[in-house]
Amino acid sequence: MLLFAVAMMVVSCSSTAPAGSPPKPVRVSQATVARPPTAVAETPPGLRALPPSGVGPATYAYTCGSEAAGETAGACGHWRLLTRDGGVWYLPEALGDYETDDESGTAPLAISPDGLRIAYYRASDGRLVVRELATGATTPMQHAFTWDIAGSTDTAAMEFLGKGTWLMIYNLPPDEEGAVLAAVATGETREVPGNVIDVDATGSRLTTETAADTGVRLQTTGGPVHHITVTGLHDQRALGGFIAQDGLAFDLVPRNIPACGNDISPDKLVTVDLTTGKTISVVTPRLPADVLRGWGIGWLSPREVLVSVVRKRSQDTTVENTFALDIMTGGARQTGRIDKAGLRVRDPGLVPYGSAVYGGYLAAPPYKATPEKVVPIKHRGCE
Repeated sequence: MLLFAVAMMVVSCSSTAPAGSPPKPVRVSQATVARPPTAVAETPPGLRALPPSGVGPATYAYTCGSEAAGETAGACGHWRLLTRDGGVWYLPEALGDYETDDESGTAPLAISPDGLRIAYYRASDGRLVVRELATGATTPMQHAFTWDIAGSTDTAAMEFLGKGTWLMIYNLPPDEEGAVLAAVATGETREVPGNVIDVDATGSRLTTETAADTGVRLQTTGGPVHHITVTGLHDQRALGGFIAQDGLAFDLVPRNIPACGNDISPDKLVTVDLTTGKTISVVTPRLPADVLRGWGIGWLSPREVLVSVVRKRSQDTTVENTFALDIMTGGARQTGRIDKAGLRVRDPGLVPYGSAVYGGYLAAPPYKATPEKVVPIKHRGCE
């Protein structure tokens, strides 16, 4: 999801294993020779390199970005990792921003929902690994291709699914379709459709999301097959955002998007039961009035979901917050704040246009939000 899902083409589910059977490892592609990105040779001022072990749960990762949108700063090099205890770490062992003669981009990174592990492409050999932050142990994922800067034409994405047992790797090399599902504990991999949004504990039951003419189609396979179409979500700006877990799926969406303008303030929280096909609830989230846009991150419990929002501030500045939303009432409580101004003090390389990843939101300690003045947003339509 990177979070940040993209509407995907329908792909055959024939590779799904029968219910109850373990997933079979498959060879996805031929290995390639990885090429490290353009990067700084030493740790940036004010930051420490991630130690071999003893690191607490991670909550947020970012790259330093560049001064202009759409331009990657190759000199920034690698990802930074923010941990729950306030630590900011530099990750020289993980590929990050890169530049070649033809393109620039960022190799992906993912944080598990509990924050105890991260997944990334290793800078030394381009191999995809999952690392336990407390012990430093790494498990290589067994899908065959490595990150090849020279041959990359699309920015790949990956995310932990469920409670972090599985890792989805999207956007394979251009000559391949679908995605790869990896078992975090063993590294075993298999091909799956590219639009999977959830997998059960055994890895045999998958839920996919597809944009349809009438709305969003959710389908569960690898056991009893269920088809659900959520109507009323026709605008492409509102598609591709469902997050599923344990038979439930939710989306934070703007239902009434204007014909023009950039107002996509979320005004509906839609929740469906993937087993019965019924809509559980459609509620108005009680978010602050200065929210410009928002997206789902994950499930906190069967009753609460976690979302991230961008809030407007003076002089065209914004701030990012996370909120827990009650799926039955729309009630909201703030759970965190990404303090980019504070991060810039510690990391002068941080500028607005880097990549960002969320995680570590399960079992997070209570957050005390500082009272803020909220200025309602004037809805922007055609001018």
